[in-house]
Amino acid sequence: MRKVLRFSLIVIAFIVPLISYIEKPAVVVAAGRFVDNGDGTVTDTKRQLMWQKGDNGREVTFEQAQEYCRNLRLGGHADWRLPKPDEWDTSVVVQLMMPVHSPMAYARFDLYWSSDPTVLIPFNYQPSRGKEVSRVYPARAGDRAFVRAVRSLGTAKPDSGS
Repeated sequence: MRKVLRFSLIVIAFIVPLISYIEKPAVVVAAGRFVDNGDGTVTDTKRQLMWQKGDNGREVTFEQAQEYCRNLRLGGHADWRLPKPDEWDTSVVVQLMMPVHSPMAYARFDLYWSSDPTVLIPFNYQPSRGKEVSRVYPARAGDRAFVRAVRSLGTAKPDSGS
């Protein structure tokens, strides 16, 4: 009987902390600045922005990038847009790091569309692969880049389900 009781207490001691860990959907990183919302979005509490954690998965034209944002329904929101060039900073890139899409050995980042069709933003920058990259890069008509959508907090437009 003692062995059963002891075994039960040990099992409970391990299961209770596990259950409380599983119930927390959001993961806070970078001293509370970035919150992984557990729904494909990351909130930057300093800039009051919600970023799409992933991306669209392929390079597209600027017009296709705008259309992607208009049609994106993610995290219960429908007001996604392309980021403004001044909303980007290195810490956002590091926190939202994903595998670099480029197969080139020298690639340290991928380029993403900004709200300005003449400006591309580097994402997935990996500091271990070299010095800090420029904040923005020029784009020309016909260029193709990836899309990572953003939305401003406080201007919530709930997803209408349509």
